[in-house]
Amino acid sequence: MIARVLQTGGGTYRVRAGGREFDCSLRGRIKLDGGSPVTVGDRVEVEELDDGSCRIVGVEPRHSALIRRAVARRADQVMAANVDQVAAVVSAARPDPDLLMLDRLLAVAEFDELGAFVVLNKVDLQEDQNGSDRSDLTAYEDMGYDVLPTSVADHTGIEALRDRLAGRITVLAGASGVGKSSLLNALDPGLDLRVGDVGERSGRGRHTTTSARLIPLDDDTYIADTPGIQNFVPAGLEAATLGHAFREFRPWLESCKFADCKHREEPGCAILAAVEDGDILQRRYESYLALLEAAEAGEEEARTGGSRSRG
Repeated sequence: MIARVLQTGGGTYRVRAGGREFDCSLRGRIKLDGGSPVTVGDRVEVEELDDGSCRIVGVEPRHSALIRRAVARRADQVMAANVDQVAAVVSAARPDPDLLMLDRLLAVAEFDELGAFVVLNKVDLQEDQNGSDRSDLTAYEDMGYDVLPTSVADHTGIEALRDRLAGRITVLAGASGVGKSSLLNALDPGLDLRVGDVGERSGRGRHTTTSARLIPLDDDTYIADTPGIQNFVPAGLEAATLGHAFREFRPWLESCKFADCKHREEPGCAILAAVEDGDILQRRYESYLALLEAAEAGEEEARTGGSRSRG
């Protein structure tokens, strides 16, 4: 029978099929997609043995994968397979919105041609003590991203979020402390996931999810719950094409003087002109530069075979 992988660990694979969940082993050394191991979200062929145990005997091809670039010479990590969309979660307060993280997650979705929307959680805390709103995401709506306000405290947006997730595999991603586990508990109270507080001094969240897992809300709807991603860089990111991962850059990309323009300081750069004219937000441009630096570092490491010192 065909099953969906919900979680992996210690050589055991938790799978779901026909409304049942059970643990399987892996026959031999089954791998796919250039040597990638079986991971969360994969559709696998499972056979039940006479002793009541089961094992995975095959893996169906993936239609998508969310992959984190290798660090410290380790292999790229497939965080979730067969993803349909990314829900990029930021908090309105405690911690303040991490817009660099948000830009990275949206760039990942664009790069992998996945659907994406923004979840602005904790809107009940949206105004600070001075009454000012620190979480205005209107610019993202102007770029074409849906921004869904939510609050577990008063159930704001929970049903709208449920509708947006229905029938899809969604990666719920964001920094630690933004309330991903709380949102999942609100969607399905039976999950009873552990929820962590935000540190008073640091303003940062404490990790409560330690490994990726696929959480079924029903037979057709799954959430890929991932650990807090502090320095996420997508695998395969290329400096030369990074601009295409920023939606608002696209109208100007073909207007630069040089075809290989990286939009940093080159003369005749249409992106720089658009930033100066206010057509592209300075902050979004700075996010682009941060990802560009990461992409170039990855390309350099690939060229040198990881021979550089780790520092």
